[in-house]
Amino acid sequence: MKNIKVGIIGGTNGMGKWFARLLRKEGYTIHVCGRKTKLQINDLARLCNVIVVSVPISATATIIKEVGPLLTKDQLLMDLTSLKKEPVKLMLANTQAEVIGCHPLFGPQLKDVSKQNVILCPARGKKWLGWLKSVLKKNKMSISETTPDRHDKMMAIVQVLNHLNTITLGMALAETKIPLTEMNKYSTPFFRIKLDIIKKVFTESPEMYLDIIMGNPETEIVLDLYQKAMIDIHRKIKFGSRAKSQETVLKTARKLYRKDQ
Repeated sequence: MKNIKVGIIGGTNGMGKWFARLLRKEGYTIHVCGRKTKLQINDLARLCNVIVVSVPISATATIIKEVGPLLTKDQLLMDLTSLKKEPVKLMLANTQAEVIGCHPLFGPQLKDVSKQNVILCPARGKKWLGWLKSVLKKNKMSISETTPDRHDKMMAIVQVLNHLNTITLGMALAETKIPLTEMNKYSTPFFRIKLDIIKKVFTESPEMYLDIIMGNPETEIVLDLYQKAMIDIHRKIKFGSRAKSQETVLKTARKLYRKDQ
């Protein structure tokens, strides 16, 4: 199947650029389009067997609605976005092509992707699923298949809760009004790692992290859990005894790290 041609909408940057590089390495013909490329969406739909949507979450719906109707049932429409429920629903509604939701759980800067997780949400057809899995497996990635609903519920924990914690910590650090240069003089290795993560979220692409948080249908549930945990530990530390605070931490440890897991 080396004669397969793949078109990547948003293939000039980010995960789209990474996926283009991966497929070129495997010998496939790749066409990309972006805001400044000569080739446009209708060109890719005409030239390619596989169309990959790899644009910011805020633009994903618009792109799917534009490219979907241009494809035939023999083609594949897939996406690389961090959310799956809405994009997969839109792809199914706007095209007769086969549909797969794909989420690589790593950033485009990672050079060695072996053993890295990739989530697939097959939604229509079987012809192209085997091809995609073979490409990922050849590059030693760890593949899991699930539903869009399940994917977004898990991402509410892995991404939303994680990024929410990072943003909250960054906001709290800013409120101390202590310069980061001064903090670094007192920092531990673990704290420096956290500072690097905070810098990445706040300076590299804050809109992407906010889109992940605000676009996930499970976000409100996670926000309530996070707030409850913050209130609980605040009360224990401020009004409770050391023993009660310690018991809260130990109880949490038992839940997280049960021996039968």
